[in-house]
Amino acid sequence: MDKNNKVFGIFNFKSNKNESLCENNEPQEGLENTSVAEVDPDDPPVLPDVQKLPSESIDIGDINTGPIRPKLQTYPKTVFGKQNRGFSSTLFDGFPWLEYSIQKDAVFCYPCRVFGTGRSEGTFVTKGFRNWKKISGSISKTSKFNSKSKLEIHATTKQHLINSEKWASYTQNIKSGSVHTQMASAYREKVLKNRAYIKNLIDVVLYLGRQGLAFRAHNEEKTSINQGNFKEACVLLSKCNEDFSTIFNEKTNYTSWSIQNDLINISAQMIKNTIVNELIESGFFSVMCDEARCFRQEQMSICVRYTKNLNVYERFLGFIDVSENQNADALATAMVSFFEINKINVPIVAQAYDGANVMSGKFNGVQQKIKSKYPYAVYTHCMAHRINLIVLDMCKLVKDTRIVFNCLETLYVYFSHPGNDAKFTEIQVKLGIKKTSLTRLSDTRWNCRVRNCVAVKLNFKAIVTLLNDEINSSTNKDVVQAIGIMTIITKPSFIVNLIILEEVLQIINILSTQLQKKDATLGSAVTLIEGVIKTFESLRTEVEFHNIWEKIINFTKINNIIPDFTGPNSKTSKRQRQSTSNLEDFHVFATTSSEQQNQNEFNQYTESYWRTHYYQIIDTLIIHFNKRFSSNSLELATSIDYFHKMNYYESQCFIEQYKDLLNVDVNTLQSEMLVVKNCVSRRNPNFTLEDIKLIMDAELYPNLYKLLSLSLTIPISSATCERSFSAMRKIKNWLRTSMNQDRFTNLSLIYIERDLSNELSNEKILDTFAISNRKLQL
Repeated sequence: MDKNNKVFGIFNFKSNKNESLCENNEPQEGLENTSVAEVDPDDPPVLPDVQKLPSESIDIGDINTGPIRPKLQTYPKTVFGKQNRGFSSTLFDGFPWLEYSIQKDAVFCYPCRVFGTGRSEGTFVTKGFRNWKKISGSISKTSKFNSKSKLEIHATTKQHLINSEKWASYTQNIKSGSVHTQMASAYREKVLKNRAYIKNLIDVVLYLGRQGLAFRAHNEEKTSINQGNFKEACVLLSKCNEDFSTIFNEKTNYTSWSIQNDLINISAQMIKNTIVNELIESGFFSVMCDEARCFRQEQMSICVRYTKNLNVYERFLGFIDVSENQNADALATAMVSFFEINKINVPIVAQAYDGANVMSGKFNGVQQKIKSKYPYAVYTHCMAHRINLIVLDMCKLVKDTRIVFNCLETLYVYFSHPGNDAKFTEIQVKLGIKKTSLTRLSDTRWNCRVRNCVAVKLNFKAIVTLLNDEINSSTNKDVVQAIGIMTIITKPSFIVNLIILEEVLQIINILSTQLQKKDATLGSAVTLIEGVIKTFESLRTEVEFHNIWEKIINFTKINNIIPDFTGPNSKTSKRQRQSTSNLEDFHVFATTSSEQQNQNEFNQYTESYWRTHYYQIIDTLIIHFNKRFSSNSLELATSIDYFHKMNYYESQCFIEQYKDLLNVDVNTLQSEMLVVKNCVSRRNPNFTLEDIKLIMDAELYPNLYKLLSLSLTIPISSATCERSFSAMRKIKNWLRTSMNQDRFTNLSLIYIERDLSNELSNEKILDTFAISNRKLQL
């Protein structure tokens, strides 16, 4: 017998033949040394099959079932002398090893039968014990000692004790496993705890990244009162999770900055891989980029636009540090290198930047250099930037409007003082005005102008009240500034221009908001731009000006202002000559030297002057809208608009531009467009793009599907880049300027693409993290 059999010999049990009950109840030869290998719960041996045992031993327990102990209401009776005796189930309580065979009407010793190797006590092993007279013992009449029962005698035998110990050891072995199994189980348990610990760290990283919060602190030692958001969150988790606390309090707890960088990088790379895979699956994409200053660095934001199942997505891919050089060659080279590093090898079909010469230059700009590598990359000047330029052009030409915006900025500065802001809020409460704050004017937040005009109009009474109180009290140096602001905002020109600008900026804001949407299309933009231009043309009428003039008059009455609406060129005497009092009782038919101006004529004169001023603002906007959105610049956009209306002939500009790139058969395309148009028109004669998407099938209309997907890919603005700059200033603020470029870009990706970071699985992040050689067993 080899070494293993000697070590684990206590678990040897008899084979099926030795366990079977023979008719003659005689032990079989050559079975005493029969042994079975070690019982491993992870790899159990083939155990005796009850179905293969002889019919008379089917109700006998085996190593899997344990002892069979049926409890019957009555058991068979056997005549012993003058009494009928039988088995009693109460014996099961005192002897846990006892089992009963209904077929044999006999009891057996389960451990001796299954785990025994000798021939002792063969009655309880082979043929069974059924002498019910002696099974319970007897009371001696001649001796002071009672005779023991056969069960008690058998329970004290050496062989039974050994077999019982084997049975107990085997049962325990099944529960806890062998030494090897216990070691393997302990290892698995430790790995599970380690993985759960790292998962918690991943959750903390994702939480801080999604919220745009800082990870580290100036001093992260355990003695520090503030160890930073990351470690403080871990401390909080350790209070609620004992397993987490155990590993966290060890010397190596995997909370260093390098581990943070690894987890951040893995999470960001998964988000980027998702975007790149969707982009490659689409087959083409558009690029949008812009630059902004971030402390001492110049950061370029790279964003892409693509479609998935005809749904438009605009995604942020990363920031590139272009501090060394910002010319067209450097920027274009940085963009191309970025795409190559991320293995984006599909064609660019469009590009959108602002109007800076370095980006939009027709011969040496970035757009031309990108087009030299990607010939189908049509350049689109960001339409949101164009609208902003229209407003700036209006301010340059109409001086009074520029004064209004300068005054709005001065009001913001004045009320940004804590004391003035507190008084302003108090006055708003007293007057029952909804609390609204003034905001700083910004060149990138394009709706801030209309918001400030609305805020000043609603809070005009509160502003005037606060300025008057400041002027009357004269308690500090701000009184001079208050007098200046009060002088400007009570002038007729300020009030008139404020009301007019609010009206026109509300219209422009509708267009600006639509153009900043991620799912806005070039075709829908054309329709909205044309609608805005027609709206301004319709405002240039006597009726529309009269309506605005009535608003101006009502505004002055509500705010108790009596402004002088006379134009700047009107000339009146300092003192009007009055008629003599001697003529009061007479009817005078001749002229005198008295000067009494007719009030109606005066109102007509002032209204006429401001009407001209109103027309000047409207004409300036119309001219610059037509200039910035000329028919030539909107030729492709107009063609796409007709394409979405399934007009084949009017959309030739768009089709000819991209038919070679997509290998489109124009004849088949025309048929597909006609069929789709007829199908959609039956449902809705005034169908929209959304109606077309409902019936679009890539297999049924392959040419139309590809062109429609491409038409949705062309961007109309670079607003997504502007939004990324807002995130940039939140993530890399003045307290986090030492952050390196990779960590900054990865955190920005997790924060900006929140919908994708919310779907990240900490299990997948952990699997990627565990690929590297780690001291912690994962």
